[in-house]
Amino acid sequence: MKVFVQLAYGFGSKTWRERWEAGRILGLNEEQAYGYSRAASDDIEIVYSEDQRENPLNKALRYGARLVLGFDFVHAWRNRKQMLASDVVWTHTESQTLAVLLLFRILKPVRRPKLLGQAVWLIDRWRKQPFWRKWFFRRLMKDLDLLTVLSVFNRDDGRRMFPDLRVERVHFGIRADDMKPARKTCQGKKLKVLSLGNDEHRDWKTFCAAANALPDVEFSIASSSPAAFEAAKNVPNVTLVRAKNNAELIGLYSDADIVVVPLQSNRHASGITVVEEAIILGVPVISSDCGGLTDYFGSDSVLYVPERNPTALAEAISAVRTNPSGALQRTEAAQERVKNAINSVAYARKHVELSKELLDA
Repeated sequence: MKVFVQLAYGFGSKTWRERWEAGRILGLNEEQAYGYSRAASDDIEIVYSEDQRENPLNKALRYGARLVLGFDFVHAWRNRKQMLASDVVWTHTESQTLAVLLLFRILKPVRRPKLLGQAVWLIDRWRKQPFWRKWFFRRLMKDLDLLTVLSVFNRDDGRRMFPDLRVERVHFGIRADDMKPARKTCQGKKLKVLSLGNDEHRDWKTFCAAANALPDVEFSIASSSPAAFEAAKNVPNVTLVRAKNNAELIGLYSDADIVVVPLQSNRHASGITVVEEAIILGVPVISSDCGGLTDYFGSDSVLYVPERNPTALAEAISAVRTNPSGALQRTEAAQERVKNAINSVAYARKHVELSKELLDA
């Protein structure tokens, strides 16, 4: 089985590897983006999309087409030769999924690869799309063989929105090869709480309100989001920090007693990457209970609090400080879950399993 992985511009095989080897990609990442290459074997060939070098005119053309269509068609077009030579195409977000679908519509290949297309934000943002774009997207998605999403909420929503389309939830997992032992935190004189992320669904107001209620605790935010800056500017025990490279990012996790993932209501498992990174690095996690995260990690693994509730968040932080042994047990349970089910190897294997179903149908 030959699999072609169509990813966003900037995530191409050569581009990504160069950045990864230089340590410029923050997080627990893979040599090839998102770990799809973990599926490679004697029977399965994995080929990634490549990024074509662009002059200003090329870039303007690609961006212009993306602005009109709502997805990056030009990048898919540039990769059409390798794509059409595959048995199955995998995508990571709806931008690539829709681009590949339009490519197939235009070229009408005699032997069309199966398309296992993924969506991350499409279903959450569907209501905000203009009516003509909804019509256009629906027309394209009629040709989709299988839609994968990353949360049970998006799966259920997708099945209602596209009743004739097969929609499956796939657990997104990251590299867990170098898991650190779960550690008993809250042993120092000063409790250190860390939160990270730039996702639009981060709830920095609630995080900073909880910090206001715990003036003896050090809170840090690693984010370039203007919303994070605005929420933190009048809270004396909240510091905005920045990791310039991967070593500095790992250092932030290592110094933290607790990682908090404060979230606004969403349907796509926002925050799951940070949750997994913290668990793999042995740090207790407190998270807002939304987005379908409990389908990844139960309450035995992560301490969940109601969304938009700074009092509950402050109480949860205090509870971890009071009972660090309980937090350690949760982290250990979460790490077992990562080892057994939530990691990049399992993520890639699920794609193989679904692809074989499509080819055998």
